[in-house]
Amino acid sequence: MTTFQRPLTWSPWPSLANELRRGRGGVPRAGGGTYQGTRGVFPPVNLDESDEGYVLTAELPGIPPEDIDISIEGTTVTLSGERKVENTAGDGIAFHRRERQSGSFRRAFELPLECDLDQAKATHKNGVLRLDLPKSKAVQPRQIEIETR
Repeated sequence: MTTFQRPLTWSPWPSLANELRRGRGGVPRAGGGTYQGTRGVFPPVNLDESDEGYVLTAELPGIPPEDIDISIEGTTVTLSGERKVENTAGDGIAFHRRERQSGSFRRAFELPLECDLDQAKATHKNGVLRLDLPKSKAVQPRQIEIETR
């Protein structure tokens, strides 16, 4: 009696996805002065635009407002700061898992148009930074009425 076995198949996709997430050598990649873990660049940011301006929100859990710096130069908005995670190892305590990273971060974003810096406002609530950046009056869309003679 002859027994047929299904041939083993190999797929490169799971190992490729794993390498892309981890970077070469299995070490999480770092990008240009921003700290980057296995889940992406820190802090995660959303940047929205309306006719009136831009709203940038950044998730910064555990970072007090006094440890966050915001600067705007021309059309470039820069967020920087430091996340401090208490190190409790030692004195009979050993880590079983460390996913919360500490260190400095810096993210820069280029806006398409200049903002009215005098009207810019930043708020920090429940670990989320919100930066309201109204567009300069000169670049906001306007309706021009047509005169009839």
